[in-house]
Amino acid sequence: MRDPKQPEPLNSRMNKLRFAFQLYDLDRDGKISRHEMLQVLRLMVGVQVTEEQLESITDRTVQEADEDGDGAVSFLEFTKSLEKMDIEQKMSIRILK
Repeated sequence: MRDPKQPEPLNSRMNKLRFAFQLYDLDRDGKISRHEMLQVLRLMVGVQVTEEQLESITDRTVQEADEDGDGAVSFLEFTKSLEKMDIEQKMSIRILK
């Protein structure tokens, strides 16, 4: 068990989730809006996906994660939507020698 007085390890699940959340929360208001998510997705996929497909993905993602119906995804909603994902494995850097 971890000592609660010690800072959380940088590679902890919660820190990885905070990092991922901050990548989307462009205006740092604590929520990921539809517009912010769409902007980030555009940067990630470039021209490989049509604008219509990107908007559909964005709308569906926000709708599924937005539990309080405010049209945005809070950090709590973000963590809940990813609770079954293996963040520890997916967000790691392997150094090969």
